[in-house]
Amino acid sequence: MSDPTRRLAIMSNQDRSLSAALARAGLSCLAWPYRAVIASRNACYSYRLCRAIDLGRPTVSVGNITTGGTGKTPMVIELANRLHRQGKRPAVLLRGYKAADTNHSDEATLLAESLGDTAVVEPGADRVAAAKRVLANDPNIDVFLLDDGFQHRRVKRNLDLVLIDATQPFGHGRLLPRGLLREPLTALRRANAVMITRADLISPDQLAKLDQRIEQLTGRPPTAHTAQRWSRFVDLQGNTAELPALSHTRVVSACGIGNPDAFERTLHKHTGDVTHAHRFEDHHHYTRADLDAIFQRAKDHAAAAVVTTHKDAVKWRPLLADGPPPVPVYYPAMGVAFLDGEQNVDTLLRETLASG
Repeated sequence: MSDPTRRLAIMSNQDRSLSAALARAGLSCLAWPYRAVIASRNACYSYRLCRAIDLGRPTVSVGNITTGGTGKTPMVIELANRLHRQGKRPAVLLRGYKAADTNHSDEATLLAESLGDTAVVEPGADRVAAAKRVLANDPNIDVFLLDDGFQHRRVKRNLDLVLIDATQPFGHGRLLPRGLLREPLTALRRANAVMITRADLISPDQLAKLDQRIEQLTGRPPTAHTAQRWSRFVDLQGNTAELPALSHTRVVSACGIGNPDAFERTLHKHTGDVTHAHRFEDHHHYTRADLDAIFQRAKDHAAAAVVTTHKDAVKWRPLLADGPPPVPVYYPAMGVAFLDGEQNVDTLLRETLASG
């Protein structure tokens, strides 16, 4: 299923066609071996048949229990900045999605651009080896941040933070590939804290029910509720514009992320008219033909700009290196806003650093 919109419609039971029903049946069969593999791996660590490796510094994991975008990257950036303000030197370890001939990833580039000198960013499939490389080059590192670390149980962590996206909290209640759950919901008991992201995009009643469900699963309420805030627009050359700059502008959007709905809903608030929304698979490998199609659609709709995400913009730049795009391209600079629980998070970070 190459169409992400239809795939989600099948998983969520919104598509009631015969072909969708057959697809759900097949995906359900495939979910059983996946469940067995996950259960075996977790049992190995739970019963200490497998050993988690200490990285030599206090380690904070930021992860989720579903595939797709729950706001991990903005939260990692936020935590790195908070640790930096506490006088610490953090390093971010991430798996990344990298080409076979490079040690760099799009996520690493995004993090490095966002953090600058605030933190070291080190991608690599083997995060134990990545931590050793970091410490060899910079022994003054005080703390490691694991980006997408909840399922990476090979690494010992001092604090396990799990993010739940309020708009898609439980991956349609089913494990991959039938749903979006990477583990059964009972795995949330391993977390030291659960934080709700995009909490501003659902109603107070829905949020209260979600909080109650989290407390049922973990034995404690969520530690914090957050929202993603767009602070400005940035073009591919790094030039910035204030948010009102596109408030009366007709635009086309394009993204290859895990939760395009949240991106598109926020984009509507900051632009005059979104005439078309291109959706690609999460971690989509763009081609120049993809971009040409996006720009052509913008011209067809008389759009004055194309808006994508920072994650996607990193992938677009090499494809547009021969000259400026035919239509201006912008992405939003995003940050995390705490609706509540900010002090709880700071306390957890301080206690983690003290215990490590």
